[in-house]
Amino acid sequence: MDFIAGIDGGGTKTTILIGETNGNVIDRVKLGAFNINSIKEEGFRALIDEVISVLNKYGRCLYLTIGAAGVSNSLMRSICEEKFTNANIPFELVGDHIIALEGAHNGGPGLAVIAGTGSICFGKGENGVIERTGGWGHIIGDEGSAYALGRDIVKYVARDLDGYGKKTVLTTLLAEKFGLSSREEIIKYIYSGDKATIAAISPIVDIAYKQNDEVAISIIEENAKALALALSGVRKKLKLESAYVSFFGGLIDKDTPFRSALIKTINSIDSAICYRDNIHDAATGALMLSKKGAKND
Repeated sequence: MDFIAGIDGGGTKTTILIGETNGNVIDRVKLGAFNINSIKEEGFRALIDEVISVLNKYGRCLYLTIGAAGVSNSLMRSICEEKFTNANIPFELVGDHIIALEGAHNGGPGLAVIAGTGSICFGKGENGVIERTGGWGHIIGDEGSAYALGRDIVKYVARDLDGYGKKTVLTTLLAEKFGLSSREEIIKYIYSGDKATIAAISPIVDIAYKQNDEVAISIIEENAKALALALSGVRKKLKLESAYVSFFGGLIDKDTPFRSALIKTINSIDSAICYRDNIHDAATGALMLSKKGAKND
C-alpha cells in the first residue's frame, strides 16, 4: 500500500500518523521521546530505526514530514538524512511550530502562540509565508513564558524580603510550595538550577492572582501584554486584515488566570485577532504537509 505519514516529535513522546494519500488517517502510533539532547545519539538512532520499522509495516511511504524542536541540530539532521535515505523514504524535517500552525488552522492562514518554558509567536499569511516574533531565549526574551513568570515572581519576592518592594502573598507561597523563605535558600535554588527550575515556580502566580494579590496581578498583566504585542507584530508582518490565533504550550493550554488575561489583552491590543481552539493537533498538521509534499514530489 502507498501511504503518507506525519510525525510530531515531542520532548516526551513521538506521535506517528499514518494516512492514505488523500490525507485520511489510517493509524496513530506512539513511541518514545524525539529529543537527541535527552536520549543522546545512540538513543536517537534507535528511535529512527523504530520509526522506519513502523512505517515499513504499512507498505511504501511516499512522503514523511517530521516536526520537532531543535531541528537546527546538525547531528539530528544528518542521522535522519542517513536513515530515511537508506530506507528510501522521502522526508522533510521542520520545526514543531510549523506542524502546530498547519494543524491548528487546517492548512490556512492564522496565528499561534507557544508559551511553555519559553515563548514565541508566529503565523502564516495568505501566500503561505511564515513570520515570527519572540523566541529570543530567556536572556533577552521569552516574555509571557513560564520562565518569565517564575523569574518575575522571584524578583518581586526578593524586593519584598529586602523591605523596599510591595508586600505580596507570593512570598508566603514560595516558602510553602518550594521551601524558599530566605535570601540564601532563594539564591541557591535559582543559581544552581536551569530555566526549567525557574519555570517550575510559575504556577503560584495563578494562586496569588485568585487572592487579588497586586503583585501577582501586575506580573500576569505585564507578561500577557508583552505576548499580545508580539502577536500583533506577527499579524502586521503578514499583512492580515484579521486572523484567528491558537494557543500551544503548558502555560496556556488550560483554563488559568494567565490564559484568560492573555485572551482579554489580545482583544484589547489588537481587535483584528480572535482566539480560536485548534482545529487539528500538530501530528495532523505534519500529515497535511506530507500530503502537499507527496503531491509536489
